[in-house]
Amino acid sequence: MKKFLKSLIIFIIISILVAYSNISMAANMGNLKNEKKEVQNKITSTEKKIEEISKEKEDALSQVQKLITQISDYQTEIDDLNEKIGDLQTKITENEKQIKEDEEEYAKEKKALETRLVAIYKSGKTSYLDFLLSSSNVMDFISNYYLYSEIIEYDNKMLEQLEEHKQKIEKEKNELETNKKELDNSKTTLESKQQGLKVMKKTKEEYAAELTGKEKELEEDLSELASHEQSLNKKIIELQRQYDEELARKRAAAAAANNSSSSSGSSGASSYSGGGSSSYGFGYPVTNHHIGTGYGVAGRYWSSGHHTGVDFPVSKGTAVYAIGDGQVVDTGYNRAYGNYVEIYHGNNIYSFYAHASSVKVSSGQHVTKGQQIMLSGATGNVTGPHLHFEIRSPGPRYANCVNPMNYLP
Repeated sequence: MKKFLKSLIIFIIISILVAYSNISMAANMGNLKNEKKEVQNKITSTEKKIEEISKEKEDALSQVQKLITQISDYQTEIDDLNEKIGDLQTKITENEKQIKEDEEEYAKEKKALETRLVAIYKSGKTSYLDFLLSSSNVMDFISNYYLYSEIIEYDNKMLEQLEEHKQKIEKEKNELETNKKELDNSKTTLESKQQGLKVMKKTKEEYAAELTGKEKELEEDLSELASHEQSLNKKIIELQRQYDEELARKRAAAAAANNSSSSSGSSGASSYSGGGSSSYGFGYPVTNHHIGTGYGVAGRYWSSGHHTGVDFPVSKGTAVYAIGDGQVVDTGYNRAYGNYVEIYHGNNIYSFYAHASSVKVSSGQHVTKGQQIMLSGATGNVTGPHLHFEIRSPGPRYANCVNPMNYLP
């Protein structure tokens, strides 16, 4: 009984520490995403101001805005290439070190085999049969037979081991050459991207020179905001990585604790299984699996020009569930989505639920698959009650929305 209580106390302490860490991490992620929304709103606002200031220089302004986006994309590619080059250089160093160690081991094995062959040669031409016939009795014969078999087996193993080591060194050398070629290609690509970046910056400066003083100020603001947005994306991705590691540790701790005790479910959990599980382990967000408006449907009613999720036509007050375990990173209200909830599930996957009549969870809260998170409604830009559901991954504006049906059972 004491052992059980001790295990239970340890599990509770671990759960509290991990939960606190996850809440803090999710809160930070939610803050960054809110900050990113503000930056994106400022970018939109700045673009509108530029458009209003001068219709006469519309072409120059348009080109500047396009170039700012291209410059940001180029800078991201350059950062990625620099990271790849660093990884390749590390791999090459490790390859060279491993090859040196293996070649030294190979040389020792080869020398041992050569010594063995010289010893056999010097021993003369005593045949296998002579060796056995020199036995004085049956027991001696059996002993000599066994000894000779062991010697032959040892020699064969030495030859096999030497050949395996030789092949391993050849494989490592081929891998080294492949990494060196990839490194050269990456460096060539990097030089090309850096040159392209210089050309774009120069072209942008030429277009910017045509703008008025106020337009130049706004253009500089736009560049700074784009850079800020890029920085926020990197921070969000880093927080996701940390959350994934915490989630893995939490699951490992829970699995270890389950060996000695069982724990109760989370508050608000439901017996709803999600209608099965997809390859991602996700279920449906509502018990009615019928789809109204599908993903990608074009129309002027949506800011992106097309439907970024799927709609489940359910009546107001219908329970909406988390499709899988995760952390609530954002809840709130906006004119387009009404009341909404966003959950991070790890592995770069977010689920998004909109138009709720009421929300049952808060930012930083850990949720489990099938836990009720909201009640459906008709808040925001809608023509009637339904659940708007999306699957997202980090990215600019609507570019991060993917077909959610690929993630459901």
